[in-house]
Amino acid sequence: MSAIQVGPASVAGPPGGRAVSDPALLRRALRTRRRDLAAASALFSLHQLGEALVPVIIGATVGRAVDRGGVGAIAGWLAVLGADFLLLSMAFRFGARASVRARQHTAHQLRMWLTARVLRETGGADRLPGELLSRASSDAERAGAFAGFLARLVSAVVVLVGATVLLLLVDAVLGLTILGGTVVLLVAQSRVAALLQRRSAVEQGRQAQATALAADLIRGHRVLAGIGAEATAAASYAAASRDAVRAARHSASAQGLLGAVAALLTGLYLALVAAIGGRSALNGELGIGELVAALGLAQFVIGPMRGLSQANAAYARAVASVGRIREVLSSPDAVVAGSGTSAGPGLVELDRVRIGGVPLDVRIEAGSLTGIVCEDPATATALTGLLAREADPAAGEIRLDGRPLGSLSLADLRGRLLVSRHDTVLFPGTIGENLAALGGPVDRAVHAAFADQVLTTVAHGADTSVGDLGETLSGGQGQRIALARVLAADPPVLVLHDPTTAVDAATENLVAERVRDLRRGRTTVVVTTSPAWLSRCDQVIFEGRAGTHDDLLGERSDYAELVAR
Repeated sequence: MSAIQVGPASVAGPPGGRAVSDPALLRRALRTRRRDLAAASALFSLHQLGEALVPVIIGATVGRAVDRGGVGAIAGWLAVLGADFLLLSMAFRFGARASVRARQHTAHQLRMWLTARVLRETGGADRLPGELLSRASSDAERAGAFAGFLARLVSAVVVLVGATVLLLLVDAVLGLTILGGTVVLLVAQSRVAALLQRRSAVEQGRQAQATALAADLIRGHRVLAGIGAEATAAASYAAASRDAVRAARHSASAQGLLGAVAALLTGLYLALVAAIGGRSALNGELGIGELVAALGLAQFVIGPMRGLSQANAAYARAVASVGRIREVLSSPDAVVAGSGTSAGPGLVELDRVRIGGVPLDVRIEAGSLTGIVCEDPATATALTGLLAREADPAAGEIRLDGRPLGSLSLADLRGRLLVSRHDTVLFPGTIGENLAALGGPVDRAVHAAFADQVLTTVAHGADTSVGDLGETLSGGQGQRIALARVLAADPPVLVLHDPTTAVDAATENLVAERVRDLRRGRTTVVVTTSPAWLSRCDQVIFEGRAGTHDDLLGERSDYAELVAR
């Protein structure tokens, strides 16, 4: 790929068709907040220069007092010192505001790019929900944290240059000592930062795995409890959590090493400056005021040096986190969108399509209710994915009203052919909001899905909250609300994958009957092994063979055994 698409625009890669690098993507995110970063850098620099002037002003005050004595001799310098404190405090206040804006909005921009890529209609960014959540939260926050450090980094460089100039004016040897100490510190930190970047990437990866596993276990808790696999699932999560803890310790160790190197070098630097300044004072080369100013400046610049150390660590962690975000942004599209439209009655044809070795050569007549029986659940899942055009078949072709699916625009296709997956979840909000989410007449759809019984059972009817993923409803209630939602959309072609596995047999019979009546004259495909649905289908397709449910029961013992399970 030569570009990473991020919503309407793109993050272009360098020449030669190579994808954009991790540092380049971080720079592009930072450029979206360049005004805040420029304001924060200028204000923090002004604050730091004001801080650097404090020992200079105090040194001048002491020198004036020693030379001339009296309150009047130092009153002017004290007024200058008060004005300096007022200036640096106001600069810090407004600089901090700009820095926080840059931090929050940089992280937000990365989340929006990530969200746009995940939601792109051509698909391809397939990750577990927990893993995506980790990249959109902790990884984006780490990148944003560097935006907050960047302004401090600029101010640290400015004050180090300013302090060096001031010390060169006071004593050339002291100025050169600060300059040399800064260079040594940065070189040492860059070596340790490379180790921190590698360990940070591993840490974020392990944390993402643990988060993804936790999210999946929470979603599947009912199933795990039903099959008695809770202990095994808990052991898997405990192992993933231990791996994450070990990776975090290694990352913290590298960060601690970086801090230790910085502390050691700055301590040696301060001792050296004190020794040089003391010698100059004893030799009469520095006055008492100049010595106070020089030692004060030397002590002060330790803060900016530590700032450089922290910014270095933040950059290493940010690049590692941005790399994980870039992996999602650069995911290739699963399908290529066409541009055509279709306006036929809803004829669906699968021509020599093979899914996992299973041949499908099927013609689904417009307006019919057709059942498709797949012996392997993975085949059923793959089939619904192909019909939704989340992927294209490896062999053969799927057509809608004579037009290959690949020739149609995805918006047109998904407006005419709606697929309701077995693992469809409810949207956060109320039952009523979920029912109205896809548009269309709700009342008849609610009746057909027997969701009216749900509305009379729950505490607040349509105003009942379903939680984040529908967890406030039972499995059967959630399935009926989800079924009513897609029925309300009333598409020309509707594909349902095991829509009623969580309801009792009597309710399933009732729902199948009502859905058949509601969808009469519209194409409906049910991928299932449920006799309640298959017995109401105009035709049933099993291993490439078409017939009625009763005929297949009499002719195929393997079919009868499968639907009886």
